[in-house]
Amino acid sequence: MRKFLSITLAALLCLPMSAITVHTIGDSTMAEYDESTTDKRGWGMYLGSFFDPAFVSVNNRGKSGADTRGFYTGAAYWATVKTQMQAGDYLLIQFAHNDEGTVTYGMDNLEYAAYCAEHSLPAPGDARGTNPQTTYRDMLRAFIDEARALGVNPVLVGPICRAYFQGDNIRRNGQHDLGDKFSKIENGVLYENQSLPAGDSTMSYVKAMKVVAAEKQVPFIDLTEATRQLYLSYGETQCLSLLFCQGDKTHTNAMGGNLVARAAAQLLKNAGVLAQYITIPTDITANPTAIEIGETYCSVAQNKEFLLTGYGLDPTSGTVALTATANLQLSLDKETYAATASVQYNGGSMFQKVYVRANYSTGGEQLDTVYATSGEHRIAIPVHATAISLDGGAAVSATWTLDAKPSSLPLAAVCTGPIAGAMSLSLMVATDTKNDVTINGETGATVVRIHNANESGTKTNWPTEEIDENASRYVDFAITAPATMDVRITKISMYIGAYSTGYMKCHINTGFGDGFTDVHTIYEAAQTALPNKEMRAIEMTPTLTIPAGQTLHVRVLPWHEHTSGSGKYILLRDVVITGQAFASETTDVATAMHQTNAAEKMIRNGQLLITRDGMTCNVLGQVVSR
Repeated sequence: MRKFLSITLAALLCLPMSAITVHTIGDSTMAEYDESTTDKRGWGMYLGSFFDPAFVSVNNRGKSGADTRGFYTGAAYWATVKTQMQAGDYLLIQFAHNDEGTVTYGMDNLEYAAYCAEHSLPAPGDARGTNPQTTYRDMLRAFIDEARALGVNPVLVGPICRAYFQGDNIRRNGQHDLGDKFSKIENGVLYENQSLPAGDSTMSYVKAMKVVAAEKQVPFIDLTEATRQLYLSYGETQCLSLLFCQGDKTHTNAMGGNLVARAAAQLLKNAGVLAQYITIPTDITANPTAIEIGETYCSVAQNKEFLLTGYGLDPTSGTVALTATANLQLSLDKETYAATASVQYNGGSMFQKVYVRANYSTGGEQLDTVYATSGEHRIAIPVHATAISLDGGAAVSATWTLDAKPSSLPLAAVCTGPIAGAMSLSLMVATDTKNDVTINGETGATVVRIHNANESGTKTNWPTEEIDENASRYVDFAITAPATMDVRITKISMYIGAYSTGYMKCHINTGFGDGFTDVHTIYEAAQTALPNKEMRAIEMTPTLTIPAGQTLHVRVLPWHEHTSGSGKYILLRDVVITGQAFASETTDVATAMHQTNAAEKMIRNGQLLITRDGMTCNVLGQVVSR
C-alpha cells in the first residue's frame, strides 16, 4: 500500500498556526449537517481535509434554503461572515439552487411581489428567487466587492448539479439553466412557462456567474461541469444510490459530499488558488483529519463520524484495523459499538463511514484518538471535547401544551425555575384545533393546526415545489436565561405531525438572539414526511448553553414538498425544553487568544497543539486546556 499521509514530529513543531481561513458561503448543498439527525452532507463539510491544516482552515457557512439575496440580507449570515474574515483569507461563493425560485422560476421575487401587490394578488409566501441577468449578478458583485474591501480573495464556484438525468446527460435545469421553463414580467404582464432554444444561455445561472467572474477578474471554478461528469461516470442508478440521499436528487450523502469536495479541491489546485496547501490524496486518509466534538455533557453520549477513503490503492485489497482510546467506541453500522473495528477494501478503492461514540464521566478538556493501521502504516484521528458536569444546577423547564388555539401571540410558556419562555409565529398562523389525531396510539387529543400565512397572518397557499426550509417561515420557541445565570439545555422534546397531507416536511433549528446566530439543525423530517393525523414523539439532546441574559430560539421550519394548495397543516403538541441553571462564568477566550504572542507547539495524542500564555489550543484556535 502507498504510504499513509504522515507528518513527522519535527516537521509539525516547525509549522506556524494556520494563518489563512477559507470561508464558504452558499446553500444546502454546501451546508453543515448534524450527523445524528440526517444523512445529508454538504460538500463544505469535507473541503478542509484537502488543505494542510497547519496553514489553512475552513469556515463553512453554507445555509439551507439560502439564495444570494437572502444570505446577503440575513443578519446571521453575510454580516456575520464579514466579521469573521481577515485580510488574506479566501471566500468561496456558490449559489443558484434557491435563486431559481419556488413560486415563479427565474424571476426576481421582489419584482413578482410588486406585481402581486399591483394586481391585488396574494403576496408570495416565499422570499427566494432572483433573475440570472439582474439580481443574481448584482448579489454576486456585492459579495465580491465587500470581500475585497476587507482584503479577502473571492472565488466564484459553479453550483453543483442536481442529479436530473436525461439519457446520457444531465437535464438543462439540473445544470441550473432554466431555459426550458421560466417566468418573466414584460410591460406589466406576467408570462409563465416560457422557454428558450437549447443554445440560448439567458436563463443560465452558471453562465451569469461566469460573466461576473470575467467582469470582476476573480477565479471561477466550474464545479457544475465537474459534478455533471462525476454523476455521469457513475450512471443514474449508481449515482442516486451511492452519492445522494434516498429519494433526493439535490442533496448528497457522505460519499457524494466527499467526492464533490475532492473535485472542488482539485479545481482550486488547477486554478492556482492556494495550490501549495492542497493535497489530493491517493492513500487511505481520514476525513475529517480531526474530530471536534465541542461541549458535551457528562454521561451523555455524543456520536460523530469520519470517512476512511482511498483511491488507486496499492495493493488493491487489504485490511485496516481501527482502535480507540478509553472514552471512545467505534462502529461500522451505527448499531454495534466496540473499542476496535476492522475494515476490508478491494479493487484499489475504499470508502467506509466510521461512527465514533464519545462518553465522558468527568468534566474538563478531553483528548482521545482513533488509530487506523494497515501493516506498518498508521494514521491518528484526534478527538477533542469539553465535558461539562451538570452537578449542582437548578432545574429549569418551559412547556407549551398547545391543546388550544392561542388567544394571542407571543404565547408565554409555563416555566419552572428562573427562565422565561415565549412562542411566536412567522409567516404562519394557528387556525383551529382538531381532536381526530393519534398520539401514542390513542386518538382524541386536541391539537392546534398551524398553516402557511402571509405577513399579515392571513392563511395562504403553500408555495409549489419547495424542497427545503424557508428561513422566514417558522414556529419559534424562545427561552431567555436570567441576567446572572447560564442555562444549559439538556433536552428538547415534542410531538410533531401533519394534517390533510403526506408531504409536510420540516427542520428544527436552534439559534441565538434576534439575529438567530450560531444556527444548528437538531432534527430533520426531510427525507420522510411527517405522518398524517399521527403525532411523532421526538426527543433531542443537544449540548446548548444559553449565556446569562441571552435568548435561545428553537424554530420549527416546515415546507410542503412538491405540491401547493391550502388546508395542509403542521401539528405541534407538548413542546418541552428542560435544562439546568448555573451561576454565570463568562470568559472571552477569543479575545485572550488574539492578545497573546509567544507560542509553543507540541504533539499530544497525535494532535498538533499550540500553547500561548497558559492556554493550549488546537490548530483551529480552539481551547484545549488552560
